[in-house]
Amino acid sequence: MSKPKAIVLMSGGMDSLLITALSLEAGYEIFPLFIQYGQKTEKRELKAFNDVCDHYKVPADHRKVMDLRELGKIGGSSLTDAGMAVESELGKGGIPNSYVPFRNSIFLAYAVSWAEVLGAEKIIIGAVVEDAPGYPDCRPEYYTAFNHLIRFGAKNIIQIETPIIRMSKEQILNECERLEAPIGKTWSCYQNEDKPCGTCDSCKLRQNAFEAIGKSDPLL
Repeated sequence: MSKPKAIVLMSGGMDSLLITALSLEAGYEIFPLFIQYGQKTEKRELKAFNDVCDHYKVPADHRKVMDLRELGKIGGSSLTDAGMAVESELGKGGIPNSYVPFRNSIFLAYAVSWAEVLGAEKIIIGAVVEDAPGYPDCRPEYYTAFNHLIRFGAKNIIQIETPIIRMSKEQILNECERLEAPIGKTWSCYQNEDKPCGTCDSCKLRQNAFEAIGKSDPLL
């Protein structure tokens, strides 16, 4: 009996590592999708994507790297704009300048298209509500609305799932440990490709999580 197929949106970070491990634990045949959108750390993230795929022995023809670098030309985000520094917004309640306008909607549209071709029934994304105060496309309501759109706009029955959306970063790390997922192969920094900057929101959330579980980040 063939396994159900799932597209897993992977950025190379710890959240996407966990959804990969959870998807495999759930018995899915996974098809990882990495998006190049002009992000500053694209090469390092892509390495992390492939390292994780290699770890789980994902066949090369199951992996897809989509080139959407034109998105970066729109601008408006410190993740893509060379002249814009990544600013920390943790605890401030605003939308951080690292927010890429409508990014997840664009990513999900491509994932739905690929899912229709593959006959995949699930799209798994590592959205986390802890990021929601800053990123509007990390909220549960957003994914409810997108699933409603798919029901009206796609020929197949496809469901977006957000299995870790209500987890804290500490819980995510603990789950990675339970599943023996290779956290040392991931990359979280928004602005450096050689070593983590330690100052961007993603680095801070990662550092806080490791401190909370009393362990050291293998990348440091």
